[in-house]
Amino acid sequence: MPAKGSAGKNLLLAAGSVVLVLVLTVAADRTVGRLLTKAPEPGTMELLFPPNSEQHFESSDFTYTAKTNSIGLRDHPVGAKKPGTFRILCIGDSFTYGWGVDIDQTWVKGAEKRLRDKGYDVEIINGGKPGTGPPDFAALAEKAVPVLAPDLLIITILQDDDFAGAGEGVKEPQSGFLDWARLIYPNFVRAVRLARQTRQIAANQQPVTPPQKTSAEDNRRWTEKTAKDFLDKMPPADRARFDQFEEKVKQAFLSGRLNPYMIDLAMKNRNFYTICMNLDDPWARQCIQHLAEQFVRIKRVAANFGARLAVLTIPHGPYVNRAANANIRRVGYESNDDMLVSNAPDESVRIASQRAGLPFWTVMEGFRAHRDDSTLFFELDGHLSAAGHALLADLLTPILEKEIPAGAKRNGT
Repeated sequence: MPAKGSAGKNLLLAAGSVVLVLVLTVAADRTVGRLLTKAPEPGTMELLFPPNSEQHFESSDFTYTAKTNSIGLRDHPVGAKKPGTFRILCIGDSFTYGWGVDIDQTWVKGAEKRLRDKGYDVEIINGGKPGTGPPDFAALAEKAVPVLAPDLLIITILQDDDFAGAGEGVKEPQSGFLDWARLIYPNFVRAVRLARQTRQIAANQQPVTPPQKTSAEDNRRWTEKTAKDFLDKMPPADRARFDQFEEKVKQAFLSGRLNPYMIDLAMKNRNFYTICMNLDDPWARQCIQHLAEQFVRIKRVAANFGARLAVLTIPHGPYVNRAANANIRRVGYESNDDMLVSNAPDESVRIASQRAGLPFWTVMEGFRAHRDDSTLFFELDGHLSAAGHALLADLLTPILEKEIPAGAKRNGT
């Protein structure tokens, strides 16, 4: 029968062996595991749009061209992330996409340029698409984060619009083995998930849409037809209200030079911009909860692939600018001066971010400091103008600068 002392020594030896194995495997995760987690080189794919396409647009407010790169984003070419580069992916709707302005006039590229001018090796990728909302943002994150490997993922929420479009509730899936293993072996787990993602993409690969090219006249004719369809289907009361619009608005709508969906929504819900002001309303509370659940869904993706995540509200004209507040009345919506001082457009998103445990960024007060500048938003269309994008880039740059590690600053700058 072995002595008690021998049993104790054997127990200590076994425990020491377990600790040694744990230390060695953790060290392997931090060294070898990093080599296994390199994101694949982005090839030709359709993350948002048909790749390598070109569209031209002309409205009553602007003329611009939109081109997509080989991975179907409205941006310059994007390849594998270079060592030392701090990569940021911005996901959002048309206010991130840059509806009405050229790509280098968008706040995404403006912030990138300002940071590079300060000496930072930074790349900011435009993941914006018109007409999308939080459920679409989550779906894009699940596709794009494994491919692009951002260091920072920013979900941009347009005040009111994206809050109202939070979608249905999303339940957090139960934690599995990999979720627990990630706490100790983040790189090996990420490598496993990258391999899974690669297999899923290959298994579900759909034919990439051939490059598309449309002229401004093509798009104007399509918009004109859509406007006519909406007008023909208007109930008599809505048609009578539309007939009271000023001639400039009616002509822009009927000639295909104004977003027809904007007018259609105004006919169906003229209180669209004021309804979100009461955060105690049951509908608003439900939207906040659904938005939080979408954030949690995106947070899971970011954590799985080692990206930090933050939420940014994009200022919407009716809440930050006097001219924009007045102009939405011209296209059929209700508005009032209380909208220009209320914190509700930001507070709803802040609450949802807090519930999801995410950092929340706002530049609303920076825009309100320029509330009398009528050049920041397009007159009838309502999107950010080039001047509005520039202001947003100015306000966002110092926020982003705090997120970039010192190692991403080039030597000698």
